[in-house]
Amino acid sequence: MTTDMKRPDLEGGRAESNADSTSCKVNPSTHQARVLQALQARPMSAAELQWELRIAHAPSVVRELVAKGYRIGKDDFPNPNPDSRCRTIQRYCLAEFE
Repeated sequence: MTTDMKRPDLEGGRAESNADSTSCKVNPSTHQARVLQALQARPMSAAELQWELRIAHAPSVVRELVAKGYRIGKDDFPNPNPDSRCRTIQRYCLAEFE
């Protein structure tokens, strides 16, 4: 015998969330708040976030912020190391709200 199991409610997902809202709450003592503050100052790469903020894995923190509705994108920037093989690096950018 099988019982009918209800699927969890799928409403209110990220696609339907109000991504333009800056009312997403972040505890100021967390990695998320520190990353948000750093990205408000300037675009930063994952390595820069990890080195400057002493965060073990910056991409996971950015992924959590995106899941909360913050609009964070990646843009190409010239590599600050002229001796590197790669001519560009990607930096996270916090989208401006209008």
